[in-house]
Amino acid sequence: MVFVVPKTSNVRFYDFGETRDALEGIDLLMDQELGKSIRPCSRVAIKIHFGERGNYTYIRPAFVRRVVDLVKKEGAYPFIAETTTLYPMGHRMTVQESLETAKYNGFSEEGLGCPIVIADEPDGQNGIEFKIDWVQSNNVMQKVAVARHLAEADSVIVISHVKGHLLTGMGGALKNLGMGCTTRDSKKDQHAAHGLLFDYEKCSGCGKCIEVCKFNALTMQNGKPLRDEDRCMYCNTCWLNCTSDAIDLLKDGKERFQRALAYAAAGVMRAFMGKEVIFLNAICDVTQFCDCAAPAGRLVTQNVGFLESGDPVAIDKASLDLLDQAPLIPGWDVSPPDILGKINETSSRIHIEEAERLGLGNTSYSLTRL
Repeated sequence: MVFVVPKTSNVRFYDFGETRDALEGIDLLMDQELGKSIRPCSRVAIKIHFGERGNYTYIRPAFVRRVVDLVKKEGAYPFIAETTTLYPMGHRMTVQESLETAKYNGFSEEGLGCPIVIADEPDGQNGIEFKIDWVQSNNVMQKVAVARHLAEADSVIVISHVKGHLLTGMGGALKNLGMGCTTRDSKKDQHAAHGLLFDYEKCSGCGKCIEVCKFNALTMQNGKPLRDEDRCMYCNTCWLNCTSDAIDLLKDGKERFQRALAYAAAGVMRAFMGKEVIFLNAICDVTQFCDCAAPAGRLVTQNVGFLESGDPVAIDKASLDLLDQAPLIPGWDVSPPDILGKINETSSRIHIEEAERLGLGNTSYSLTRL
Protein backbone atom coordinates (compact mmCIF):
# COMPACT_ATOMS: atom_id res chain seq x y z
CA MET A 1 0.00 0.00 0.00
CA VAL A 2 1.39 3.37 -1.03
CA PHE A 3 -1.12 5.73 0.58
CA VAL A 4 -1.82 5.87 4.30
CA VAL A 5 -5.40 6.94 5.02
CA PRO A 6 -7.56 6.70 8.16
CA LYS A 7 -10.41 4.17 8.29
CA THR A 8 -12.93 7.02 8.29
CA SER A 9 -12.20 10.35 6.63
CA ASN A 10 -13.57 13.71 7.70
CA VAL A 11 -15.50 15.85 5.27
CA ARG A 12 -16.61 19.33 6.27
CA PHE A 13 -19.79 20.77 4.79
CA TYR A 14 -21.06 24.33 4.35
CA ASP A 15 -24.77 24.30 3.48
CA PHE A 16 -26.00 27.00 1.08
CA GLY A 17 -29.14 27.05 3.22
CA GLU A 18 -27.19 28.91 5.90
CA THR A 19 -27.76 32.65 6.21
CA ARG A 20 -24.06 33.44 5.73
CA ASP A 21 -22.92 34.22 2.20
CA ALA A 22 -21.08 31.66 0.08
CA LEU A 23 -17.73 33.45 0.30
CA GLU A 24 -17.91 33.33 4.07
CA GLY A 25 -18.60 29.62 3.71
CA ILE A 26 -15.30 29.21 1.87
CA ASP A 27 -13.58 31.12 4.69
CA LEU A 28 -15.07 28.76 7.27
CA LEU A 29 -13.98 25.67 5.35
CA MET A 30 -10.54 26.77 4.18
CA ASP A 31 -9.05 29.42 6.45
CA GLN A 32 -8.15 27.18 9.38
CA GLU A 33 -6.95 24.35 7.12
CA LEU A 34 -4.69 26.65 5.12
CA GLY A 35 -3.27 28.16 8.28
CA LYS A 36 -2.21 24.70 9.46
CA SER A 37 -0.81 23.42 6.18
CA ILE A 38 0.36 26.16 3.80
CA ARG A 39 3.95 27.31 4.34
CA PRO A 40 4.94 30.94 3.79
CA CYS A 41 6.74 31.56 0.48
CA SER A 42 5.60 28.17 -0.92
CA ARG A 43 4.11 27.80 -4.41
CA VAL A 44 0.49 26.67 -4.23
CA ALA A 45 -1.24 25.33 -7.34
CA ILE A 46 -4.99 25.88 -7.38
CA LYS A 47 -6.38 23.38 -9.89
CA ILE A 48 -9.65 24.44 -11.50
CA HIS A 49 -11.63 23.89 -14.71
CA PHE A 50 -12.21 27.01 -16.81
CA GLY A 51 -15.35 25.65 -18.44
CA GLU A 52 -15.74 25.43 -22.20
CA ARG A 53 -16.54 28.60 -24.10
CA GLY A 54 -20.33 28.74 -24.26
CA ASN A 55 -20.76 26.81 -21.01
CA TYR A 56 -22.35 28.92 -18.25
CA THR A 57 -22.40 26.59 -15.23
CA TYR A 58 -18.66 26.19 -14.54
CA ILE A 59 -17.13 27.08 -11.16
CA ARG A 60 -17.63 30.77 -10.40
CA PRO A 61 -14.52 32.96 -10.54
CA ALA A 62 -15.51 34.67 -7.27
CA PHE A 63 -15.19 31.33 -5.43
CA VAL A 64 -11.71 30.80 -6.83
CA ARG A 65 -10.65 34.36 -5.99
CA ARG A 66 -11.64 33.81 -2.36
CA VAL A 67 -9.33 30.77 -2.12
CA VAL A 68 -6.52 32.76 -3.78
CA ASP A 69 -6.89 35.51 -1.17
CA LEU A 70 -6.78 33.00 1.69
CA VAL A 71 -3.59 31.44 0.32
CA LYS A 72 -1.97 34.87 -0.03
CA LYS A 73 -3.00 35.64 3.54
CA GLU A 74 -0.66 32.81 4.63
CA GLY A 75 2.25 34.45 2.79
CA ALA A 76 2.30 31.83 0.02
CA TYR A 77 2.33 32.31 -3.75
CA PRO A 78 -0.77 30.87 -5.44
CA PHE A 79 -1.23 30.24 -9.14
CA ILE A 80 -4.23 28.93 -11.06
CA ALA A 81 -3.51 25.68 -12.92
CA GLU A 82 -5.35 23.95 -15.74
CA THR A 83 -4.36 21.62 -18.58
CA THR A 84 -5.18 21.53 -22.27
CA THR A 85 -7.89 19.22 -23.59
CA LEU A 86 -7.64 15.99 -25.54
CA TYR A 87 -10.45 16.80 -27.93
CA PRO A 88 -10.35 19.37 -30.75
CA MET A 89 -13.97 20.45 -30.28
CA GLY A 90 -14.27 23.66 -28.30
CA HIS A 91 -11.59 26.21 -27.49
CA ARG A 92 -9.15 24.68 -24.99
CA MET A 93 -6.93 22.29 -26.94
CA THR A 94 -3.93 24.63 -27.16
CA VAL A 95 -2.32 26.83 -24.54
CA GLN A 96 -3.41 29.99 -26.35
CA GLU A 97 -6.99 28.77 -26.74
CA SER A 98 -7.10 27.77 -23.06
CA LEU A 99 -5.91 31.18 -21.87
CA GLU A 100 -8.34 32.97 -24.18
CA THR A 101 -11.24 30.81 -22.98
CA ALA A 102 -10.25 31.37 -19.36
CA LYS A 103 -10.36 35.12 -19.88
CA TYR A 104 -13.61 34.87 -21.84
CA ASN A 105 -15.19 33.01 -18.90
CA GLY A 106 -13.97 35.50 -16.31
CA PHE A 107 -10.70 33.88 -15.18
CA SER A 108 -8.04 36.55 -15.62
CA GLU A 109 -4.88 37.29 -13.68
CA GLU A 110 -6.26 40.70 -12.78
CA GLY A 111 -9.57 39.29 -11.56
CA LEU A 112 -8.13 36.35 -9.64
CA GLY A 113 -5.12 38.16 -8.21
CA CYS A 114 -2.53 35.58 -9.26
CA PRO A 115 -0.93 34.06 -12.37
CA ILE A 116 -2.80 31.60 -14.60
CA VAL A 117 -0.65 28.69 -15.79
CA ILE A 118 -1.42 26.00 -18.34
CA ALA A 119 0.33 23.24 -16.45
CA ASP A 120 1.19 21.03 -19.44
CA GLU A 121 2.52 23.86 -21.59
CA PRO A 122 3.75 24.32 -24.27
CA ASP A 123 2.26 21.37 -26.18
CA GLY A 124 0.00 19.45 -23.81
CA GLN A 125 2.70 16.82 -23.26
CA ASN A 126 4.95 18.46 -20.67
CA GLY A 127 4.68 16.16 -17.69
CA ILE A 128 6.50 14.00 -15.17
CA GLU A 129 5.82 10.26 -15.33
CA PHE A 130 4.72 8.26 -12.30
CA LYS A 131 4.16 4.49 -12.25
CA ILE A 132 1.05 2.84 -10.87
CA ASP A 133 2.80 -0.32 -9.73
CA TRP A 134 1.57 -1.10 -6.24
CA VAL A 135 -1.43 -3.23 -7.31
CA GLN A 136 -1.76 -6.23 -9.59
CA SER A 137 -4.03 -5.40 -12.51
CA ASN A 138 -4.41 -5.75 -16.25
CA ASN A 139 -5.66 -2.18 -16.45
CA VAL A 140 -4.18 -0.18 -19.32
CA MET A 141 -3.03 2.55 -16.95
CA GLN A 142 0.34 1.34 -15.74
CA LYS A 143 1.79 4.84 -15.62
CA VAL A 144 0.59 8.42 -15.84
CA ALA A 145 2.27 11.67 -16.84
CA VAL A 146 1.30 14.49 -14.47
CA ALA A 147 1.39 18.03 -15.85
CA ARG A 148 4.74 19.45 -14.83
CA HIS A 149 3.65 22.68 -13.14
CA LEU A 150 1.24 20.74 -10.95
CA ALA A 151 3.75 18.01 -10.10
CA GLU A 152 6.37 20.61 -9.12
CA ALA A 153 4.12 22.78 -6.92
CA ASP A 154 4.74 22.74 -3.15
CA SER A 155 1.04 22.30 -2.31
CA VAL A 156 -2.13 21.74 -4.32
CA ILE A 157 -5.71 22.86 -3.81
CA VAL A 158 -8.15 21.04 -6.09
CA ILE A 159 -11.38 22.99 -6.61
CA SER A 160 -14.00 20.89 -8.38
CA HIS A 161 -17.46 21.68 -9.68
CA VAL A 162 -19.70 18.70 -8.96
CA LYS A 163 -21.87 17.92 -11.99
CA GLY A 164 -22.87 15.09 -14.28
CA HIS A 165 -20.62 13.36 -16.80
CA LEU A 166 -21.49 11.18 -19.78
CA LEU A 167 -18.91 8.49 -18.92
CA THR A 168 -18.52 8.70 -15.12
CA GLY A 169 -22.05 9.65 -14.05
CA MET A 170 -20.78 12.26 -11.61
CA GLY A 171 -17.65 14.33 -12.04
CA GLY A 172 -15.90 15.69 -8.95
CA ALA A 173 -12.47 15.66 -7.31
CA LEU A 174 -11.34 12.29 -8.72
CA LYS A 175 -12.24 13.33 -12.26
CA ASN A 176 -10.37 16.61 -11.74
CA LEU A 177 -7.31 14.62 -10.65
CA GLY A 178 -7.24 11.82 -13.20
CA MET A 179 -8.24 13.72 -16.31
CA GLY A 180 -7.59 17.33 -15.30
CA CYS A 181 -4.04 16.97 -13.97
CA THR A 182 -2.51 14.79 -16.69
CA THR A 183 -0.92 15.31 -20.08
CA ARG A 184 -2.62 14.64 -23.40
CA ASP A 185 -1.17 11.14 -23.85
CA SER A 186 -2.37 10.12 -20.39
CA LYS A 187 -5.80 11.51 -21.20
CA LYS A 188 -5.73 9.38 -24.35
CA ASP A 189 -4.76 6.26 -22.37
CA GLN A 190 -7.77 6.73 -20.11
CA HIS A 191 -10.18 7.12 -23.01
CA ALA A 192 -8.63 4.22 -24.92
CA ALA A 193 -9.95 1.97 -22.16
CA HIS A 194 -13.54 2.50 -23.33
CA GLY A 195 -12.67 1.54 -26.90
CA LEU A 196 -14.45 2.46 -30.14
CA LEU A 197 -16.57 0.17 -32.28
CA PHE A 198 -17.64 0.82 -35.88
CA ASP A 199 -20.87 -0.84 -37.07
CA TYR A 200 -20.53 -0.84 -40.84
CA GLU A 201 -24.06 -2.13 -41.34
CA LYS A 202 -25.37 1.11 -39.83
CA CYS A 203 -22.74 3.31 -41.48
CA SER A 204 -24.11 5.43 -44.35
CA GLY A 205 -20.65 6.28 -45.65
CA CYS A 206 -21.37 10.01 -45.29
CA GLY A 207 -17.77 10.79 -44.27
CA LYS A 208 -18.75 13.12 -41.40
CA CYS A 209 -16.47 11.24 -38.98
CA ILE A 210 -13.51 11.69 -41.32
CA GLU A 211 -14.30 15.38 -41.71
CA VAL A 212 -14.27 16.08 -37.96
CA CYS A 213 -11.21 13.94 -37.10
CA LYS A 214 -8.33 16.38 -36.56
CA PHE A 215 -5.75 13.62 -36.01
CA ASN A 216 -6.07 12.05 -39.49
CA ALA A 217 -6.95 8.75 -37.85
CA LEU A 218 -9.80 7.97 -40.26
CA THR A 219 -9.67 7.35 -43.99
CA MET A 220 -12.40 6.30 -46.42
CA GLN A 221 -11.91 2.85 -47.94
CA ASN A 222 -14.58 1.17 -50.06
CA GLY A 223 -17.09 3.74 -48.93
CA LYS A 224 -16.54 3.13 -45.20
CA PRO A 225 -14.25 4.77 -42.59
CA LEU A 226 -11.13 2.85 -41.57
CA ARG A 227 -9.53 3.79 -38.25
CA ASP A 228 -5.77 3.93 -37.68
CA GLU A 229 -5.38 2.98 -34.01
CA ASP A 230 -1.88 4.46 -33.82
CA ARG A 231 -3.16 7.88 -34.86
CA CYS A 232 -6.44 7.75 -32.95
CA MET A 233 -6.47 9.87 -29.77
CA TYR A 234 -9.84 8.51 -28.58
CA CYS A 235 -11.13 12.07 -28.35
CA ASN A 236 -14.63 10.72 -29.19
CA THR A 237 -15.26 13.46 -31.77
CA CYS A 238 -16.25 10.86 -34.38
CA TRP A 239 -18.59 9.10 -31.94
CA LEU A 240 -20.33 12.30 -30.92
CA ASN A 241 -20.73 13.50 -34.51
CA CYS A 242 -21.92 10.27 -36.14
CA THR A 243 -25.49 10.80 -37.42
CA SER A 244 -26.02 7.10 -38.23
CA ASP A 245 -25.34 5.78 -34.72
CA ALA A 246 -22.65 3.61 -36.31
CA ILE A 247 -19.90 4.40 -33.78
CA ASP A 248 -20.11 3.39 -30.15
CA LEU A 249 -18.06 2.48 -27.09
CA LEU A 250 -17.46 -1.09 -25.94
CA LYS A 251 -20.44 -2.57 -24.15
CA ASP A 252 -18.70 -2.07 -20.78
CA GLY A 253 -16.79 1.00 -22.01
CA LYS A 254 -18.01 3.39 -19.34
CA GLU A 255 -16.95 0.99 -16.58
CA ARG A 256 -13.55 0.49 -18.23
CA PHE A 257 -13.07 4.23 -18.54
CA GLN A 258 -13.94 4.84 -14.90
CA ARG A 259 -11.42 2.26 -13.73
CA ALA A 260 -8.72 3.82 -15.90
CA LEU A 261 -9.65 7.22 -14.50
CA ALA A 262 -9.20 5.92 -10.95
CA TYR A 263 -5.76 4.61 -11.86
CA ALA A 264 -4.81 7.95 -13.37
CA ALA A 265 -5.99 9.72 -10.21
CA ALA A 266 -3.81 7.36 -8.19
CA GLY A 267 -0.81 8.30 -10.31
CA VAL A 268 -1.51 11.97 -9.75
CA MET A 269 -1.79 11.48 -6.01
CA ARG A 270 1.56 9.67 -6.07
CA ALA A 271 2.99 12.80 -7.69
CA PHE A 272 1.52 14.82 -4.80
CA MET A 273 2.86 12.56 -2.02
CA GLY A 274 4.59 14.54 0.72
CA LYS A 275 2.65 17.68 -0.21
CA GLU A 276 -0.39 19.21 1.33
CA VAL A 277 -3.40 18.50 -0.90
CA ILE A 278 -6.79 20.02 -0.09
CA PHE A 279 -10.02 19.32 -1.97
CA LEU A 280 -12.92 21.75 -2.26
CA ASN A 281 -16.08 20.57 -4.03
CA ALA A 282 -18.80 23.02 -5.06
CA ILE A 283 -22.23 21.40 -5.41
CA CYS A 284 -24.11 24.06 -7.30
CA ASP A 285 -25.36 24.56 -10.86
CA VAL A 286 -25.44 20.76 -11.16
CA THR A 287 -26.05 19.81 -14.79
CA GLN A 288 -26.41 16.52 -16.67
CA PHE A 289 -23.09 16.89 -18.46
CA CYS A 290 -19.66 18.25 -17.56
CA ASP A 291 -18.24 21.75 -17.92
CA CYS A 292 -16.56 20.69 -21.18
CA ALA A 293 -20.01 20.73 -22.78
CA ALA A 294 -21.51 23.94 -24.08
CA PRO A 295 -24.14 24.00 -22.81
CA ALA A 296 -24.11 21.19 -20.27
CA GLY A 297 -27.84 20.50 -20.15
CA ARG A 298 -30.59 21.39 -17.72
CA LEU A 299 -30.05 21.76 -13.98
CA VAL A 300 -30.64 18.55 -12.04
CA THR A 301 -30.92 19.57 -8.37
CA GLN A 302 -31.17 22.64 -6.25
CA ASN A 303 -27.85 24.05 -5.04
CA VAL A 304 -26.36 22.23 -2.05
CA GLY A 305 -23.12 23.77 -0.73
CA PHE A 306 -19.35 23.41 -0.41
CA LEU A 307 -17.39 20.41 0.85
CA GLU A 308 -13.77 20.34 2.03
CA SER A 309 -11.55 17.33 2.77
CA GLY A 310 -8.08 15.94 2.37
CA ASP A 311 -9.56 12.73 0.94
CA PRO A 312 -10.71 12.78 -2.72
CA VAL A 313 -12.67 9.53 -2.35
CA ALA A 314 -14.57 10.69 0.72
CA ILE A 315 -15.40 14.12 -0.68
CA ASP A 316 -16.79 12.61 -3.90
CA LYS A 317 -18.79 9.99 -2.01
CA ALA A 318 -20.18 12.70 0.27
CA SER A 319 -21.04 14.80 -2.79
CA LEU A 320 -22.87 11.83 -4.31
CA ASP A 321 -24.83 11.30 -1.10
CA LEU A 322 -25.74 14.97 -0.65
CA LEU A 323 -26.93 15.15 -4.26
CA ASP A 324 -29.26 12.24 -3.56
CA GLN A 325 -30.72 14.19 -0.64
CA ALA A 326 -31.15 17.43 -2.59
CA PRO A 327 -34.53 18.38 -4.12
CA LEU A 328 -34.67 17.49 -7.81
CA ILE A 329 -35.48 20.15 -10.38
CA PRO A 330 -38.84 19.23 -11.98
CA GLY A 331 -38.55 17.34 -15.26
CA TRP A 332 -36.19 14.52 -14.25
CA ASP A 333 -37.63 11.01 -13.98
CA VAL A 334 -34.95 9.55 -11.70
CA SER A 335 -34.69 8.75 -8.02
CA PRO A 336 -31.83 8.05 -5.58
CA PRO A 337 -29.40 6.48 -5.24
CA ASP A 338 -26.96 8.02 -7.73
CA ILE A 339 -29.27 10.26 -9.72
CA LEU A 340 -26.47 11.56 -11.96
CA GLY A 341 -25.35 8.02 -12.74
CA LYS A 342 -28.86 7.03 -13.76
CA ILE A 343 -29.24 10.11 -15.96
CA ASN A 344 -25.96 9.22 -17.72
CA GLU A 345 -26.70 5.47 -17.82
CA THR A 346 -23.83 4.30 -15.65
CA SER A 347 -22.88 4.00 -11.98
CA SER A 348 -20.90 6.88 -10.49
CA ARG A 349 -19.71 4.55 -7.74
CA ILE A 350 -17.42 2.59 -10.07
CA HIS A 351 -14.55 5.10 -10.17
CA ILE A 352 -15.08 6.12 -6.55
CA GLU A 353 -14.89 2.56 -5.26
CA GLU A 354 -11.97 1.72 -7.58
CA ALA A 355 -10.08 4.72 -6.19
CA GLU A 356 -10.76 3.43 -2.69
CA ARG A 357 -9.41 0.00 -3.69
CA LEU A 358 -6.26 1.69 -4.94
CA GLY A 359 -5.78 3.32 -1.54
CA LEU A 360 -6.64 6.93 -2.38
CA GLY A 361 -9.16 7.28 0.42
CA ASN A 362 -12.36 6.00 1.98
CA THR A 363 -16.00 5.82 1.00
CA SER A 364 -16.60 5.75 4.76
CA TYR A 365 -16.61 9.31 6.07
CA SER A 366 -17.89 11.55 8.84
CA LEU A 367 -19.66 14.73 7.76
CA THR A 368 -19.12 17.84 9.87
CA ARG A 369 -21.71 20.56 9.20
CA LEU A 370 -20.50 24.09 9.81
